[in-house]
Amino acid sequence: MTAEQDAGPGRRRAGPSRRLLVGGGVAAGGALTAIGADQMLGWDEHAPAASPDQASPHGSRTEPFHGVHQTGIATVPQAHATFLALDQRDGVDRDGLRRMLRILTDDTDRLTRGEPALADSKPELGLVPARPTVTFGFGPDLVARAAGDAAVPSWLRALPPFSIDRLDPAWTGGDLLLHLGAADPVTAAHAARMLVKDCRGFAAVRWRQTGFRRSHGAEPAGTTMRNPFGRIDGSANPTPGTVEFDRLVWCGADHDWLAGGSSLVLRRIAMNLDKWDRLDRSDREQAVGRSLSNGAADGLPGA
Repeated sequence: MTAEQDAGPGRRRAGPSRRLLVGGGVAAGGALTAIGADQMLGWDEHAPAASPDQASPHGSRTEPFHGVHQTGIATVPQAHATFLALDQRDGVDRDGLRRMLRILTDDTDRLTRGEPALADSKPELGLVPARPTVTFGFGPDLVARAAGDAAVPSWLRALPPFSIDRLDPAWTGGDLLLHLGAADPVTAAHAARMLVKDCRGFAAVRWRQTGFRRSHGAEPAGTTMRNPFGRIDGSANPTPGTVEFDRLVWCGADHDWLAGGSSLVLRRIAMNLDKWDRLDRSDREQAVGRSLSNGAADGLPGA
């Protein structure tokens, strides 16, 4: 996922400059999905059959919100994503957190089914789901406020900075993380807007990070994407549904309340395209130790 920058707290800045580690909770309940398609009028029995995309537009597709695991983790990546980190407001106790999460859950359930949120002032924007997902992550302070320090996993804490980090507190940490994904940017933006409104009485946005990748259908399924540097970006991720994926991604039964959940480290990497464009092709390949044509490391420095 390639990152782009949104405005920060009261100003425009680079995105979050350090890692955020959060634990994802488990969404319980039965799977529910609704896929709608317009019926064809004036059907001609001699006309060629509609293609799958014509019969069921991509914008009508949904992803199940309820299930054993949270959606958005093992889901096939969508083209657009938004990460929202929020800080709890003073005085919001365990009961307040419960009310906030119930509101978020109800509206997320509606939005991911292609229905408007309960108090949506622009309900028309909620009618094109475009494979939306919302994943919730919880930082250490929220977990401690909800269940006490004894429930906070030992790994759920601030990470030490790397030597090249230039950290800014405005883009560090957060109590609640919302990861929204969708195949359509309007759908993603509207869902983010609605869920932030749901949280206003309980939390405030600390930082926002948006990202994008190739759109649906632009390349064959399973193609490793290129980032704005022109580099093939990421090719060693475990495949969802495999033993390796389950072992590395999902928390086991020994993790108590986090069993079936996962963890996330979010780190923004700045991409200076102006400087990159000044390099010739050979220098670009030597900078990363990879061929730009196929991503191979053979014969290049840094391999």
